[in-house]
Amino acid sequence: MKPAYRMPTRVLFGEGSFRSLRALPALAHARSVALLTGRRSAEECGTTERLRASLGGLEIHHFSGVPSHPTPDDLRTFAAHLRGVACEAVIAVGGGSVIDVAKGAAYCCRHGHRPFGIPAMSSGGPLSMIAVPTTAGTGAEVTPFATFWDLSSKQKLSLDHPSMFPEDALVDPELTASMPPELTAATGMDALTQACEAYWNVNAGPTSDGHALRAVKLLADGLVRAVRDGQDRSARSDVALGSLSAGLAFSNTRTTACHSLSYPMTIHWGVPHGRAVGITLPEVLALNAAAMDPGPRREAFCEALGVASIDDGPRRLRGLMTECGVATRLSKLGIDSSGIEVIAREGLRYDRMGNNPHAFTLDAARELLRSIL
Repeated sequence: MKPAYRMPTRVLFGEGSFRSLRALPALAHARSVALLTGRRSAEECGTTERLRASLGGLEIHHFSGVPSHPTPDDLRTFAAHLRGVACEAVIAVGGGSVIDVAKGAAYCCRHGHRPFGIPAMSSGGPLSMIAVPTTAGTGAEVTPFATFWDLSSKQKLSLDHPSMFPEDALVDPELTASMPPELTAATGMDALTQACEAYWNVNAGPTSDGHALRAVKLLADGLVRAVRDGQDRSARSDVALGSLSAGLAFSNTRTTACHSLSYPMTIHWGVPHGRAVGITLPEVLALNAAAMDPGPRREAFCEALGVASIDDGPRRLRGLMTECGVATRLSKLGIDSSGIEVIAREGLRYDRMGNNPHAFTLDAARELLRSIL
């Protein structure tokens, strides 16, 4: 039996949809909201000011400063903020890290759970969660996952609960127009990797496959254009929809080997997440190709990626990465041969590798990493 597909999040997509925020059902009877943003970007590009204007009539408790790699302490801080204000909804405006912190904090306050040793702090009432991404890559607006980083113990930590799906996701490509080329490329590679991993995943099903194929096609066609010209509205729309589609896909399948191997790169070398997951994508595709049975399913993937055969896939991906200015060699990320053992050992996480059709051993991980040194 194929796995069931579940998606409780209501999605509103399109240019200008940001202005419909106040009309979302989650805010119909709200009197006050908590707003979470990152450290600078939402303020600098005017998104926060526009959001405040669209929320006329509501009391807004604004909390800023979510870092790009949030820690359990950041979750604890923002959960305490939410617990300390009387509000009916939390709105996260930013990249995946902002949305993850908001999802995690709302989870703590809704249910009184205590992840990472956070004191129980149930809010005693309903708390809606609205995600408004300003980057196109993580898909966090439609997943029940949240990632945190314990920098002292060098660990990647996760929260995963069905109640962490946001009630609403408002995805407006206009909000991504201010992303610089480097960030556009990195977040886009995260989305493309998630889409590929969802498709070859052992947990894949017909619904997730449809979302994954749409994401691969949109991102393969649109990412280079968005990197080259951030004001290309068509490209921005394609990449935003591709990112959303990738989120809709891997929200039910989870990720595989590329993500598993990426975490040590971020923990030990500070490699941005999108670049860390993308660097092994061509090689992992080559290994997983054999598990993708010849026939309609493989053909559909090749068509979406724009290649004649699965054997052309890795070369196509490397070319796309090069055009976007994304590294295809570990040495370009500051990682030398001494790092291979660390990445291989710490990157063999069953919660991710167990979803991969090619069975990775420690030797196989080492070999893959040496091939891209």
